[in-house]
Order: sequence, then C-alpha cells, then structure tokens
Amino acid sequence: MTDKSDPIQDLQPTMKETPVAPAHGIAAIALGMAIKYHDIATVQDGALYQQYKLEGKNMVPLHLDMVFETAILMEEFLLGSSERIAKIVVDAITEGVEEAKEAPDLEAEKS
Repeated sequence: MTDKSDPIQDLQPTMKETPVAPAHGIAAIALGMAIKYHDIATVQDGALYQQYKLEGKNMVPLHLDMVFETAILMEEFLLGSSERIAKIVVDAITEGVEEAKEAPDLEAEKS
C-alpha cells in the first residue's frame, strides 16, 4: 500500500525519470483543489438533502464541466501569483541596486 500523502509516488513506476513541467504541476494542483472544493460544497448527507428539497431550496446539479471551470480559474490565479511574486522580487532587487548606487554618495557626504 502506498502513502497517500505523496500522490506522485503512485506514478513513479510509470514516469521513471520523465520531467514534469511546472505548468503541469500547477494544473494538477488546481484540478485537485477544484475537486476538493466541489466535494466540500456538495450535500453529502441524504437526510440534509431531503430537508433542502422540502424547504424548496434550489440545488443545482454538479457537472464535470463545473469542476474543470473552477480548476481553470484556480490555475489562472496560481499562474498569476507566480508573476506577482516575481514582480515583487524584481522590484526589491531594483530598489536594492538603486540604494547601493546611492550609498557611495552618502559616504562622500559624511566625510
């Protein structure tokens, strides 16, 4: 029996040394999150479902395309967050370089 905390371990005999692109990893994470989201958002208890029906609450059936649409939205967010993080890092480096360029001027002013 394999350890469920590492889902890639099940694929290891098939994959061998095949590299996995970061975009594929992000897509897999997004799909996993979408499946979990829709699993949590559905009514699991039969008695609760019957109660909802008696109260006349509109319950939309869950279709596979809804799960993929959610996964696409999550993937776009995750890919966008990479760009935001990269922008923050580049801005921080740029600020550091500019401060370093001004530092000799400050040392000259002190003397």
